[in-house]
Amino acid sequence: MDGWKRWDGKRVFIILNNNRKYTGKVVSIDDAGNGLVFINIVDKFARLVTITSGEIKLIQEEEDE
Repeated sequence: MDGWKRWDGKRVFIILNNNRKYTGKVVSIDDAGNGLVFINIVDKFARLVTITSGEIKLIQEEEDE
């Protein structure tokens, strides 16, 4: 879990295993236990998106605008 917490509050670019892409700011990271981590971002369209850590193929930090 600690590895995921470092993304909290950062602007990120995410590619999921199904090749869907998101850009946005991480607003919270919730550990549901059993290795399941939910990452909540506000995307570039100001929508809240929740992603599980197992869905992520790539996550990288982006420059603030």
